[in-house]
Amino acid sequence: MPGVTKGQVAEAKQWDLLSYLQTYEPGELKKSRPREYRTVSHDSLVISNGKWHWCSQNIGGKTALDYLIKVRGQDFFSAVETLCGGCPSRFLSQPADVLSPKPFELPEPNRYATNVHGLSARKGD
Repeated sequence: MPGVTKGQVAEAKQWDLLSYLQTYEPGELKKSRPREYRTVSHDSLVISNGKWHWCSQNIGGKTALDYLIKVRGQDFFSAVETLCGGCPSRFLSQPADVLSPKPFELPEPNRYATNVHGLSARKGD
């Protein structure tokens, strides 16, 4: 049976789910509201305020360790080993926009300038 040290367990418990997904599975995250995310695989799994809750299964937790065990079905030792691959930074715990904003682009030019400043040039106006 594999074993893990107390230090590894402590390190694994530092990972909140948002930080873990931002770091290792950014494609799994989708922003649903300001400071709230959902996962692509489980649309009813909500991540907010440092906690997560899988509504359809009525389970939740705080850490990525909880998520790997309860949602992904990993055993405790495997989950700790997964999370000990790196050490989370404090800045990762802050919610960040996962989706990058699109670069600004001007709209296609209109050959007929009938709508200037939101006013349409209609007959009789």
